[in-house]
Amino acid sequence: MRILIVIKSGPVKRFLVDLHTTDLVEEVARLVYRKRHASAIATALAKGRFQREITEAELPRVRATFILTEENVSWDLMQK
Repeated sequence: MRILIVIKSGPVKRFLVDLHTTDLVEEVARLVYRKRHASAIATALAKGRFQREITEAELPRVRATFILTEENVSWDLMQK
């Protein structure tokens, strides 16, 4: 599962991270369900496979299962 992590402090940073194991997907999902988004971001960045930083120009072409910020999470409706 690929997720796009958006960190809005200062200049906006966007990272594409692959959650490569089922256990990791479940751990991040559990944190999101409990509304612990910052912990979910930290877990994904620490344990997931970092793919690359995403620029503003690349955003329309990025495909991720969901988008995670410090405040909320949303599904990528454009994913195919």
